[in-house]
Amino acid sequence: MKETLNLHDVKNILNEISRIMDENKDYLCKLDGALGDGDIGLTMSKGFRAIIENLPNIPDENIGVVLMRSAIVMGETVASTMGTLMASALIRGGKVSQGKTELTVEDLHTVVKAMVQALEERGKAKVGDKTILDAFVPAMDAIEAANKAGKSLKEAINQAYEAAEDGAKRTIEMQSRHGRAARYLERSIGHQDPGATVAALFFKGFSNYINSVTSQ
Repeated sequence: MKETLNLHDVKNILNEISRIMDENKDYLCKLDGALGDGDIGLTMSKGFRAIIENLPNIPDENIGVVLMRSAIVMGETVASTMGTLMASALIRGGKVSQGKTELTVEDLHTVVKAMVQALEERGKAKVGDKTILDAFVPAMDAIEAANKAGKSLKEAINQAYEAAEDGAKRTIEMQSRHGRAARYLERSIGHQDPGATVAALFFKGFSNYINSVTSQ
């Protein structure tokens, strides 16, 4: 049973997230078109593709270095709100994983918690505002609960993805209260938040990868 994510795993997960963002590019743009400027699919696809292209240039030192270098690439490649938020989250996750060559379930919770804190500080939003946090925070809580219950890495990651996906779906009933989407007021109800959907797809990358390697 695989109980840690090593440097090789983290790079493969970033590859899977990039593939998923590219696959869902049009879907994300459609969601964003209802509440924003309609380009979130393009920016996330472009940003994660740049991260993947830069991976061979990153020395195999530790997971923190990979995440922080990837954050810089995201920030430099995508000059958008979501690009800035994702870069901030990755760099904070990289800071708390400096020196680590493997992540346990507890370590993964520490990384995701740091990413959530970065998103809260940078975005100035909170859960319920219909943002990326409405999927990221449930994922963080699911990993924490799995760790406390002594569940496996695979169970923790799959439960995080399920929680993020559920969180993204729940934004359909919410009214946007933050950022450009807040201009739509009650008209934002009935539309799934594109930022929360990006978070759900981010954790889907983890889930797809862990299921692929543990089913072999």
